[in-house]
Amino acid sequence: MVTPLSKGQVARWDKRLAQTTTNKARATALWDLARLLAGDDDKAWADLVLLLQGWTRAQQDQRPSS
Repeated sequence: MVTPLSKGQVARWDKRLAQTTTNKARATALWDLARLLAGDDDKAWADLVLLLQGWTRAQQDQRPSS
């Protein structure tokens, strides 16, 4: 089961994500948040990994070609 966040934790994560200025920084923050949310639940972690891998691929596909 995914660990729910307190209002203070939500505010902290909202602030951290708002402060990210690059996709790399945003990805790092999202992976950290996913690990926190999954806690000890390996199934939740696996689901979040798949979700974030999809997000990462979508971000890479949106980059302008050189």
